[in-house]
Amino acid sequence: MKYQIGLAGCGIWGRNILRDLLLLEQEVFVVDPSESNRAKAISMGASATWPEKPDDVRPSGWIISSPAITHYEVLKNLISDEVPIFVEKPLTCDSEEAENLLSLGREDIFVMHNWKYHSGIQLLEELVKSRELGDLKFYKSNRCNWTSPRSDVDSVWTLIPHDITIASSMLGYFPKPKSAVVEIYNGIERGMTALLGDDIPCVLEVSNRYADKRREVRLHFSKGVAILKDEKVDFVEIYHGDDRSKPDSINYEKRQFSKESPLFAELKSFVGYLGGGKAPLSSLEEGVRVIQIIDELKILANQ
Repeated sequence: MKYQIGLAGCGIWGRNILRDLLLLEQEVFVVDPSESNRAKAISMGASATWPEKPDDVRPSGWIISSPAITHYEVLKNLISDEVPIFVEKPLTCDSEEAENLLSLGREDIFVMHNWKYHSGIQLLEELVKSRELGDLKFYKSNRCNWTSPRSDVDSVWTLIPHDITIASSMLGYFPKPKSAVVEIYNGIERGMTALLGDDIPCVLEVSNRYADKRREVRLHFSKGVAILKDEKVDFVEIYHGDDRSKPDSINYEKRQFSKESPLFAELKSFVGYLGGGKAPLSSLEEGVRVIQIIDELKILANQ
C-alpha cells in the first residue's frame, strides 16, 4: 500500500532514504531548512518540501534523518502527530535526553540500525543460535575509515552505535562496558577501542584515521571462527576447527547470503509496520541503552 511519509532531513543519508522510499512506491514529503536539500528532494521525486514542519500536514509516519545532534528536538516536535517515528542512529547524543523519551510511554518510536537487516549479520546470528560452531567465546568488530562527512558530533557517536547493536544481536543482550581508550585530535574524539562483556568478551574498534575502509565482524566459537569481512561481500567465511586444530586440518568454507540492501529492507519493514505488520527490529528502549553504553564508555576512556 502507498502511505504518505514525512522525511525530516534530506542530506547525504536522507537522500538514500528518499530514494528507497520512492522505490517502495511511497509518497514522501521532506522537511529540511536547507534550500539546496529541498531542491534536491524535489528533483528526486519528493511530493513537496518545507523548511519546517507544516501544522496542517499529518503523515502516516515520520523518518528522522537530520543531523544527530538535532534528533531529540526534531523528535519532540513530531511527537504531537501521534504517528510512528523511525529515527536514524544515534537516537540522541545525550543519555538524559534519551531517557526523557522513554517517559513518553510511546511504543511506536523506533531506531534505525540497518546492520540488523544485513543478511550477513543475520547469518552470523543464526550460527550463534544453532550452535553449529559450538559456544560463542569472543566477539570483535572493526569500523574504520578516513575522516567523516559529519561535523555535528564526533566519530565515536556516528560509528560505534552500529557495533554495540550488532554485539547485542549476537549475544542476545547488551554487554557491560568494561574499559575504553579514545583517539583525540584537536580536542575531538576520532576513534575508540572498547572492551565490553563478562563471560563473552567483545572488542569494538572504531576510527576515522584508517586510509582503507574496514567493516569486519568476527565471531570466535569453541569449534570454529566466522567472519563477515565487510558490507560489500555476499558470503561469511567459516573456519571449522577448535583452539588446538593444526592449520592444515582446518576446514574452510564460504557461506553465501542474499545481497538485498539493508537500508531497503529496513525501510520496507517500517512501511509494513504502517500497514499493521511487525514492528521494526530496534525499539526505543534499545536505542536508549545504546546511548547509555556510549556515555559509559566515554567516561571509562577519560578516567
